[in-house]
Amino acid sequence: MTYNPKDHIALDLHLSEIEVGYQAELSHTIVQEDLDSFSVLTGDFSPIHVDPEYARTTLFGKPIVHGMLTSSFVSTLIGMLLPGRRALWTDQTFCFIKPVFVDDTITVRATVKQVSEATRTIVTEVEITNQNNVCVVAGQSTVRVLESKGEKKKSAAKAKKVKSTAKPRAKSNQACLEKAVVLITGGSGGIGTACAESLAAEGFPVAVNYFKNRSSAEALVSAIIGDGGLAITVEGDVSDKNQVYTIFDAIESSLGPVGGLVHCAAPEPFPQEFANTDWSVFDKMLQVQIGGAHHCVTRALPNMMNDGGSIVFVGSIYGDSVPPTQQSAYVTVKSAVAGLARAMAFEFGPKGVRVNVVAPGMTQTAMITDLPAKAKELARMSTPLRNLAEPQDVADAVTFLIGDKAKHITGETLHVCGGVTMG
Repeated sequence: MTYNPKDHIALDLHLSEIEVGYQAELSHTIVQEDLDSFSVLTGDFSPIHVDPEYARTTLFGKPIVHGMLTSSFVSTLIGMLLPGRRALWTDQTFCFIKPVFVDDTITVRATVKQVSEATRTIVTEVEITNQNNVCVVAGQSTVRVLESKGEKKKSAAKAKKVKSTAKPRAKSNQACLEKAVVLITGGSGGIGTACAESLAAEGFPVAVNYFKNRSSAEALVSAIIGDGGLAITVEGDVSDKNQVYTIFDAIESSLGPVGGLVHCAAPEPFPQEFANTDWSVFDKMLQVQIGGAHHCVTRALPNMMNDGGSIVFVGSIYGDSVPPTQQSAYVTVKSAVAGLARAMAFEFGPKGVRVNVVAPGMTQTAMITDLPAKAKELARMSTPLRNLAEPQDVADAVTFLIGDKAKHITGETLHVCGGVTMG
């Protein structure tokens, strides 16, 4: 779909109208007035942009257009076309490849590569080309597609009705009933949400555990049920053994015995020098990630040792590679996760239980929202595949390890990092 900025009419796309592969574009010829206005607005009067005499001494030979002026038309495309008036732009990466000059005609094109109904977000691949079809800017956008208050009320009422009338055990979806029930701890956001969606799409009945984010968990479950899957929410703090056992009781009464476990729950890390990091920070991470793993596995094992089972811990590449600075607690616990998985894999392999780790690199989740754009861009450019991971990339690896196609894999750590860690 193309757009003329002079129309000043924003489209109003609903999330249901946007599919992977959907494409939108707009074109604009940059004139000197654009450059002048941008300089006044931002205060950026760098001579490379506004001083022809200085610019002639550079390798460009004439003034170049501000990179952010060129990329600002991505905002136009999002706010007017994809999705239009419902857009809330949440994240963006840019790589400036070639210079743009006055009188160049640029074409901004966005292609949808991921749609999440649970988080109401779309991820688009962005490319800006000039009149010679040469790429000048490339990047990736994450956009939330908003609902009006009236639509939210309708969605909530529908979710409540579906949840209250659903009887997962009696549902006639044989593909679901033939597969193991999977518990996803920390399933109400980011990687956990993507894992729940991916496993449900493969026919696994899923139990979405949450501790505080009830609304997101219920929206996720409602979406899964709406797509024909089996899902329930289970509230509880996995660092508390009693709450874990209550979680399992609820799952068994609704879906049946747990045959798969994906342990995603983890406190959000924050940078802090080791000398200033209180032990309570280490303790909290250990309680949730190691304690939670212990409680969940202990409760799940009796059934798994009878019928077989698969366990996946979500670790990190920093558990066995060069760590980031000021993250001693996070790195320590992720290293422990990998060690625990290997020990369990060796002990319980003879009893038919597989234990593996999926170790992501930097991933486009809320955890890196506050990270400076420059840091994310540096991470992207230092990745051999030149992309940060999406939650779905991690979820695909988790789904593979949970399923029968990985039936002869245990004790392994699968790095999902675009090649940052190899070997």
